[in-house]
Amino acid sequence: MRADPDSGFWFHDEWIPDPYEWLERFDDPEVMGWIAEQEAATHALLDAVPTRDRFRAAVSRASRYERLSRPIRAGGREFVWQARPDDEKLALRMRREPDGPLETVLDPNTWPSTDALVYAVPSPDGRLVAFGMATGSTHDARIQILEIDTGTVLADEPSGTSHYRPAWRPDSASFFYPAVADGKEVILEHRIGTAQDRQVFGGHADYWCWVDVTECGRYAVLYQWDFVHANTVSLLRLADDELMPVTTTMQAVNQVQVVDDDLLIVTDLGAPRGRLCRASLMSPTVWHTVIAESNDTLQTVSGIGGHLYAVYSHAASHRITVHAADGAKIRDVALPGLGSVNGNEGGGVVSGVTGSWNGDEVWVEFQSFVQPLSIYHYDVDDDELTGYHVPDAAIDAATEQVWYESMDGTQVSMFIVRPRGTDGPLPTRLSGYGGFNIDVSPWFSPVHAAWLEAGGALAFPNIRGGGEYGREWHEAAVGTNRQNAFDDYIAAARWLVRNGYTTTDQLVSRGNSNGGILVAVTALQAPDAFRAVFCRAPTLDMIRFTRFDNGRTATVEFGSPEDPVEGAYLAGYSPYHNVRPGVRYPAIAFVPAMNDKLAPPYDPVKMVARMQADATDGGPYLLLPLRDSGHSGGTTRAALIEQDVDELCFYAWALWHGFTQ
Repeated sequence: MRADPDSGFWFHDEWIPDPYEWLERFDDPEVMGWIAEQEAATHALLDAVPTRDRFRAAVSRASRYERLSRPIRAGGREFVWQARPDDEKLALRMRREPDGPLETVLDPNTWPSTDALVYAVPSPDGRLVAFGMATGSTHDARIQILEIDTGTVLADEPSGTSHYRPAWRPDSASFFYPAVADGKEVILEHRIGTAQDRQVFGGHADYWCWVDVTECGRYAVLYQWDFVHANTVSLLRLADDELMPVTTTMQAVNQVQVVDDDLLIVTDLGAPRGRLCRASLMSPTVWHTVIAESNDTLQTVSGIGGHLYAVYSHAASHRITVHAADGAKIRDVALPGLGSVNGNEGGGVVSGVTGSWNGDEVWVEFQSFVQPLSIYHYDVDDDELTGYHVPDAAIDAATEQVWYESMDGTQVSMFIVRPRGTDGPLPTRLSGYGGFNIDVSPWFSPVHAAWLEAGGALAFPNIRGGGEYGREWHEAAVGTNRQNAFDDYIAAARWLVRNGYTTTDQLVSRGNSNGGILVAVTALQAPDAFRAVFCRAPTLDMIRFTRFDNGRTATVEFGSPEDPVEGAYLAGYSPYHNVRPGVRYPAIAFVPAMNDKLAPPYDPVKMVARMQADATDGGPYLLLPLRDSGHSGGTTRAALIEQDVDELCFYAWALWHGFTQ
């Protein structure tokens, strides 16, 4: 393995060697050749696992089921997202009239396998669809416009790059969309049939944007975000383009909905666990609390049919409460079990309770560790939740929640999922996140289902840095408090062993994205706590992460390497810079997504090179590149299945077949 002794950089007056910096050059045939050699060596192990075919069958069963969204109505037509069991991708279909046959509008299954349909938004008159297509991942989508009745893709080319989901004007003549233009994050407006788009909002290099158009069609709601930590909100009055501030300072997370002549504002300003405020459109910056802060974390509120539907994180699983328009609580909604309602998208937390203020249909999304994403219809008069589409893919396992003590005495919650009727220590996959205000609530995954079917257990600690318990829980592991998240995770591993759920030789650690940083750091800090580690799509060089474009603004979460204090703190845990010779580290699979735009795909490559050279007492250290994949994995169901099978084979090899190299 070639190491360049002269490669490195100065960091706060200290020379930091980087002998593997040359591996960042993915356009270099030597680099691609080394990656291919490492990949071949990894697959020589994983492809030989005797249970590989059984894993593939189990993942396929848990992946290939009918998927169907709630109906989306526009111009008298009804649109749905649908995938049949043998489809590789979700398609957009349409009914021209109630109970009419489904027609295909956009079917990416007919596209090249690496092309992804990232979003599709019908125009209010139901005549057009603005859709985003990306290649090799779901990043960097570009908007195209389809005329539904003719099947013609218009010649329009919206400006800028990295287009996000658009929002139509009510007359269907134009739409607003977030994009990057001249290096700045902006909201642009594209008028159908024209070549020049206009900027209506934004213009900051570091604050990204989001846009919605209100149900009433009078306003566009414009968001400017400081990563995911805080935002400002303005209204654009569509009649005269007047810009009306709702929030003016970047110090809280806010969500805004217009109902009649008022604003509903979910905010954590002055309420770390969230509250709902109301403001008049005449005075949008004058707020009055409607639903006060409580012990649970208020994530979203949806105004539907004259009622308010609040979704809370209650001990890291979701609860729905129904309120009158004045905020008075009416009741809790009985959900199918311990699970999740909301999700995360580009515009922050997105409510899984949807409908219109002037309508009477209430749609509820729900999923859990044992039940795939399902769609329900809620009847508020009868207080009844009825299944609209509940996939026949549920698994028989038991979920429990425990609390354990972290190293500083903080109480942390953890979900444990085990095959029903099992007892004693089981092979267990521990997984965490601990960052960016994202909550780890119960969600369904085919790889979870297959692992449980194979007799394994799952554990998900809600460590500090996440969004389960509000702003203070998140900020407890931001910047120079990051060690709290690592301590919480290591404490979870030791608690599982101490309490008989598993043994150290049966415990694997798995993290993705920020969770990939988590599992890499904890493997280096507590190598005796884990048998093996699966480190997927991570950032591993924490003193130069700002060189990667998406990482430039992540300083609000991690701290700045340029700051002497924060830089020293980052250097103290940066995985790439804390590999110690003579330590017996666990087996680790480093898994870069080769088309990743959110985390540097070269970091795992360099990490494998460094650990193979400097940490020979432990390992082995495997490189498992995800080809034609972005941060979320492959673009087809088949690719995702194979990636899950590789992950399961790594666990099987590490736990049951021993280390042969």
